[in-house]
Amino acid sequence: MKITIDQSTAYEEVEISIKCKRIDENLEKLISGLRLYNSTISGKRGEKVYIIKLEDVLYFDTVDEKVFIYTVDGVYETVLRLYEIEDRFAETSMLRISKSAVLNIRKIEYVSPLLNGRIEAVLQNGEKIIISRQYVPVFKRKLGY
Repeated sequence: MKITIDQSTAYEEVEISIKCKRIDENLEKLISGLRLYNSTISGKRGEKVYIIKLEDVLYFDTVDEKVFIYTVDGVYETVLRLYEIEDRFAETSMLRISKSAVLNIRKIEYVSPLLNGRIEAVLQNGEKIIISRQYVPVFKRKLGY
């Protein structure tokens, strides 16, 4: 792989151009990471609204019809619905893993199979989350196994 960087004060914003014969699995992961890098979402904790980098999000979860953003630093509430999060961040490492959760697969430390075809993912902070049987095939494809 060849990397060329053209730095100049004449540029207003960063532009990344990828030239390739075909997009393989490794390139897809790189593109997903690039999309994740510059994305943000707002979340509310108490009376304050925070701008959260998507790369800091562990997962999104729905509880009592409210959607929460889980990070290492805390839990925030968002006004977005889970399907809106899934759609907005479809081209990133965010992946629907159950009816009530979207997971940042870049935050997985390791996975283990469970009974009934489910998978348990242990996140980098030690937290465990279950991938529902219905979402396992897509999860495996996204992870490449």
